[in-house]
Amino acid sequence: MSEMRWIALSARERMVLLYALSSMRGSEPSAAADIDALTLKFIYSDPYPIITVGVHGGQVQWTLGNPFPIRVCDYDGADDDVPDIDERGQRCRMWWEPMDAR
Repeated sequence: MSEMRWIALSARERMVLLYALSSMRGSEPSAAADIDALTLKFIYSDPYPIITVGVHGGQVQWTLGNPFPIRVCDYDGADDDVPDIDERGQRCRMWWEPMDAR
């Protein structure tokens, strides 16, 4: 599974995972380097992405810092101008801003 995933962890969940990694490291010497790398990710990674959305004239123009595609829903327009429907049943114009490659 090479796809990146973004999940929210509480402080308690994070500590449980770090403890489990620490415990595994001693019993799995062949995997120590992988366990160390994963431990460093948990310790030093940002708790959430810093995403910037550029809006001009009421329209999204660009996004930065998003580690995953962002769905944009624009509700401005007459019913015949907004062809999509969001998960709440509201008419809108919908598109995806791609993930920021940086």
